Amino acid sequence: MRHGILKASLVSSLVLITAGCVTERTYQGTGIPVAEQEINKEAAARDRMQLGLTYLQRGNSDQAKYNLEQAMEYAPHLEEVHLSMAYYYQKVDDVKRAEKAYERAIHSRTATGDAYNNFGVFLCEQKDYKRSEKMFLAAIEQPKYTRVASSYENLGLCSEEAKEYEKAIKYYEMALNYAPRRTTSIIAITKIKLKLHQYKDANEWLSRYHKIAFQSPESLLLGIDIAKKMNDRALEKQYGLTLLAKFPKSSQAKQYKASMH
Repeated sequence: MRHGILKASLVSSLVLITAGCVTERTYQGTGIPVAEQEINKEAAARDRMQLGLTYLQRGNSDQAKYNLEQAMEYAPHLEEVHLSMAYYYQKVDDVKRAEKAYERAIHSRTATGDAYNNFGVFLCEQKDYKRSEKMFLAAIEQPKYTRVASSYENLGLCSEEAKEYEKAIKYYEMALNYAPRRTTSIIAITKIKLKLHQYKDANEWLSRYHKIAFQSPESLLLGIDIAKKMNDRALEKQYGLTLLAKFPKSSQAKQYKASMH
């Protein structure tokens, strides 16, 4: 992606996700409640999962897989176990097994919007745009899902990647409905408007960005590009002087200086 990346739930935070409470308390011959046994297995699974991810971060894929498979044996119903396994397969570039792990995650008993969102990110990276869109929309529909703005922004990014620019704008605007100060969506719309030769709209979106975020070399150079397309020399000069004054050593300032000669 040129201006952003698709956002998945952080795998390192998966160990903090708690499973739903078990209310049924029946007993087996051991005298230990079944619910209590299941919770113990879930705790063991999370320990193994965390260990597996730690090994993966250290580059030991063999021990990572061993511990993640142990976690799977302990609690195959846990969403985060399958998401961790999917992440492992992505890291070792085994796309087919990663997809199967995501399928298991969304069909697990404890599946949440995170599983659908992360699967959507994966599918978009594989350029499977239609299925990706379905996953993001499914994530948004999940009860208690709190990352709605992020999933809508992912929809925008993926639609843009598919060159469906009007759809991308629609989804970015939905993200902004939920999080009006989401600057990545504002800049994304600005760039699409510029690409579509809608220069006045692009400038208005950039102005909206500068009302809620600090000027940056990137945003000022974008303003220069928009002003040039609008043939607004005064606005171009204004953006240019600001760029040179605030960020004289930036690559954008050097690029602007070079264009002046």
